[in-house]
Amino acid sequence: AVVSTQSTGDRLSLQPRLVYVNAEHRLLYVSNPKCGSTSFKKFLLRLGGSTLNYTEMTGVHQERKHPELVSLWDQPVEFRRKALDEYYTVTFVRNPYVRLVSGYRNKIIRSLSGKYIRLVQKIIRKNYGKKASKLWKPWHSYRPSFEQFVSYLLEHEEVQENHHFAPYVDQIALCTTRYNLIAQLETSDRQIKELKRDIPSLASYDFPSSRTDLGRDLFSSEELTALAFANLTSRQVLALDNYYFKERLLLGYTGVDEPKFPFLFMANVSDSDN
Repeated sequence: AVVSTQSTGDRLSLQPRLVYVNAEHRLLYVSNPKCGSTSFKKFLLRLGGSTLNYTEMTGVHQERKHPELVSLWDQPVEFRRKALDEYYTVTFVRNPYVRLVSGYRNKIIRSLSGKYIRLVQKIIRKNYGKKASKLWKPWHSYRPSFEQFVSYLLEHEEVQENHHFAPYVDQIALCTTRYNLIAQLETSDRQIKELKRDIPSLASYDFPSSRTDLGRDLFSSEELTALAFANLTSRQVLALDNYYFKERLLLGYTGVDEPKFPFLFMANVSDSDN
């Protein structure tokens, strides 16, 4: 865990993008897309009184559908300040390269909708021309390769700013938020146990299983990332290193070809964590 000792002050102008609050357990969760946010929001639903099985909880990113998900930014200013100063604050982070591949699989490969349909059309147009882009339909099986996606990402600022692909250090206000626990998704079982030790009232609540644990993914995200990056050029890899330099510098995450990938440089990990 990494704990910030910075004084709170008036941090409302330097706020994380998405923060959820559970007043009963005095808990703040800073949501970080593609870093286990679906699972943690389901956990918040359970803390908020939902009796649904975790597998029955759908649309957890639609706050209006789930009143148990309470946004901190919808609360009165004085309550916000008090919660930011006094509540236990947790977020999850993830190796940025694994997160990028996860975002590509989720938004480009698996569940195309809305702006992501338009993004695929733009990538097709860049690689195959305007006619091919117009002929392509979302129900067609074709999807851009990871290399094509990365090439487009590196050339277009509006894609770089998408919350599912963008560097997240600033999204979660890492340097200006008083975190009690910055948990790594790579060692999430260990981190959830730490969270429950810190907040004893959470001890009796189970945490959702991962996609791999549920048998939905045959390969781990780390294995898929290594395969995806094997097809990138050295120039693309260097550009992504620069793109995610804050995550590497401030959190110490390793690159795909480094020995401790996907963990931190200083991580004390065992085979059971892989």
